[in-house]
Amino acid sequence: MKKLKLIIFLFFICTTTFSQAVFNKIIQDTTNQIVTGVVTLDTGFVFIAGTNNEELIRCFAFTYVNSNGNKEWKKIYSDSQNQLWEGWDDNLKSFNNKFYFVGGKVNLNSDEIGFNIYNFNNKFDIISQIEVFSNSLEKRAFHSLKTMDSSYYVTGQIYDYNNEKYRMLFLKADSLGNYLWHKNLGNYVYEYGSYLLETSAGTILIGGETWLTNISNAKWYLVNTDTAGNIIWEKYFGRNNYNNGYITCLYKSNDSNFIISGSYPVAKYGGGTGEYIWDACLRKIDTNGNLLWEKLYRNYSCYPDGTGITLSSSIKSIIQLENGDYIMIGSSYWYYSRHRGFTIRTDSEGNVKWHRYYYAVADNSRWQYFSSFKPTFDGGYIIAGYGDDYSNIGYDPPQQAWLVKTDSLGMDGLCNIESDELNFDFDIIEVPEGICMNDTIEVYVHIAGKSAPYTIEFSTGQIIDSIYYPPTFVPVEIGLIDINLEWGGEIYFEDTITEATLSNHEWGQCIVKPVEFYTPSTWGPQQLQITVTDAYGESKTITKEIFAIQCPSVNVSANVSYDVNIYPNPAKDKLFIDIPQNINPIYTEIYNSMGQLIKSNNVHTGLNVINVAELTSGIYIIKISTDIEKFSLNFEKE
Repeated sequence: MKKLKLIIFLFFICTTTFSQAVFNKIIQDTTNQIVTGVVTLDTGFVFIAGTNNEELIRCFAFTYVNSNGNKEWKKIYSDSQNQLWEGWDDNLKSFNNKFYFVGGKVNLNSDEIGFNIYNFNNKFDIISQIEVFSNSLEKRAFHSLKTMDSSYYVTGQIYDYNNEKYRMLFLKADSLGNYLWHKNLGNYVYEYGSYLLETSAGTILIGGETWLTNISNAKWYLVNTDTAGNIIWEKYFGRNNYNNGYITCLYKSNDSNFIISGSYPVAKYGGGTGEYIWDACLRKIDTNGNLLWEKLYRNYSCYPDGTGITLSSSIKSIIQLENGDYIMIGSSYWYYSRHRGFTIRTDSEGNVKWHRYYYAVADNSRWQYFSSFKPTFDGGYIIAGYGDDYSNIGYDPPQQAWLVKTDSLGMDGLCNIESDELNFDFDIIEVPEGICMNDTIEVYVHIAGKSAPYTIEFSTGQIIDSIYYPPTFVPVEIGLIDINLEWGGEIYFEDTITEATLSNHEWGQCIVKPVEFYTPSTWGPQQLQITVTDAYGESKTITKEIFAIQCPSVNVSANVSYDVNIYPNPAKDKLFIDIPQNINPIYTEIYNSMGQLIKSNNVHTGLNVINVAELTSGIYIIKISTDIEKFSLNFEKE
């Protein structure tokens, strides 16, 4: 009996330990709430929000919710003589099991402006509050950092009265909060700092924005300094002659490089400084600030009445997991003006493994945004944000805090209840006579499931691996179409969507993209078995009826005649390719019957010799790429 009780007890521990609580709630309050940060405690979560006190003076508040998302307490920090500001997103941080941030303080009587350095215990009672850099200078604190030596750094904006320009503020205080120095950084007409990060080398990265000439010519601004504020290097990122916005997050990657995020201006329309449509943007840079790669994530949406299409999205915050994957949060449109929060999980190169949308309470909730998130002890995530206007779903005041707790796959129990079931389809063009043997044709695949990367395996032996969700997210109502956006009778943006991740699909989030299919090498009717496997090893197999026929050895484009000769066929050691003058070849690729690339060679007009001695016996496809197209031939290796 004791043994049975022990087994039951262990089973209970296992099942409860690995369960993941999820919720999606508006945390209702009697005052407006602009949520900028969230942290985790052993028993729940605390978020910080900008709000007003009973005298309608600007202040900030902490709200605690338990692990089920139920509000238990709220602590307001206000001052009848001063406005208190909490800074921008992710300004609230933990340090040695305590919490801190640096925020702005504006005296209502003297208009003197300073900064408060706050330290809190785990009940969010103040341990210390130190005023620093208080004077008549116009300035603002947006983000703060406490480094390993317990020094404080602050960035934001300050007015340079000598040059009559706004500059990026960079301030340092010692571990006791004593002012040490401040710098005015920037080289152009307008700058500010939005994020701080301590590097592995002990230097400080400051991210922000600079206007090179005006707001229509603004770029991400990134500065690396030593601990004395001396500039080591500074970099600018973005599209020339556009407003690129600001750096929303800096993150040190597992390989000691850096990830930076924000938005990318896709197009501009309208008069004056213009209106913009945006892609979410992720950039990886090395320790010298050199760009390693850039990824754009596009979210299309349509107006509810069907009169138009738009796109807008931005990444707000990033976390890297131990295996190198990134989790990021951001905001985008669903139907205008129904904003949505989103999470994306990618591999270490920014390729999408899964993508989730979120709304609060009901799908008609609007003007809502994610601000900050943290990993939780159960392997999930706590995401904090707010809605600017929840009046249409019954909230007064309309601006309320929004909190989402997900599991490790982004399930929240409201918008995403369970992962998509593994589904797969394969669209092959039906040709009355059949498809050519030993040919390469483009086909569309449809895949939905728990997570990429997906692998497709054909019964012919071909394998296509590393299939990720396309970073273009499109409602199924839009689909794969040509996009032409107009303003004032002129087209300001064009796009042809050839592959996408479809939302609202009957399967959920569905990959639709073209792949190259290598047709069978045997003649006649046959059943093609196709198996798709997801990142967790789950598989599904479908069957397609196809008919393969013998076609001419060269795939000929319409109205073009080729006279390419390959010999001997079968070949033993050398394959000769004779290319006529009317073709401008660049290179060839040789594939085996499983669709695997074996070798490639540069080629030219005239006679070319390719060594095939190392190839095993069998049928091979040789692709010849010209300056305008590709075509294929097949040969046999003895």
